[in-house]
Amino acid sequence: MMRVQFKDKSEMQIDISIDKKYTVFEIESTVSGETYYRIENDANRILPYDATLFNVVSDKLNNDWTVLNKPNQSSTRLPEEIAYLTFWEDFYNDEPKALRAFKQVKSRVYLEELEASEITNILESDNQDEIHFVLNALIKAKCGTYTKQVIRFAKTKLGDDLYSEDDILWTAFKYLSLFQEEDINDFFVYYLTNIELGNDDLTEIASNYFAS
Repeated sequence: MMRVQFKDKSEMQIDISIDKKYTVFEIESTVSGETYYRIENDANRILPYDATLFNVVSDKLNNDWTVLNKPNQSSTRLPEEIAYLTFWEDFYNDEPKALRAFKQVKSRVYLEELEASEITNILESDNQDEIHFVLNALIKAKCGTYTKQVIRFAKTKLGDDLYSEDDILWTAFKYLSLFQEEDINDFFVYYLTNIELGNDDLTEIASNYFAS
């Protein structure tokens, strides 16, 4: 996927950071010659931005990108899964098909395009939505690269008395349970010997890990 970086401090935009790389999910070209990149900003909103505000740090486009011509004579290039005329309208209206399609595209991008340091930064951030998304993508791909980071996250979360029954801590446990590693063994032993930290769902995952 194409990735860009904001280039001009004098043209600062809300929810855009100078040193951060952003994935482009759509390139739109208008009749009058402007180009817009649709990216996910720091507030987790997918919006179009003037392409002149960015430097391209990677111009790679996957083979599944396609050109879509619009009735207003503009054209866009975007991944095949989301290449239909009503996609963005459906997406912003929380239409399930559109949300599923975008999640599929984003999951692929995260695992194929993000650097290991970027995944680590997400797992160590305070952005709960992004952490949850990354964990689910890692589970789907059965990618065991980030077990140490997830253990650190889970230990920190266990010390938080405010986590809920449906917290991303459950997803972190589920991810760790996929892999047989000494560090994971030690973590689940730590959890089971401090059972007051958790709940029945977490205990079931940890117990099943040793039973399998």
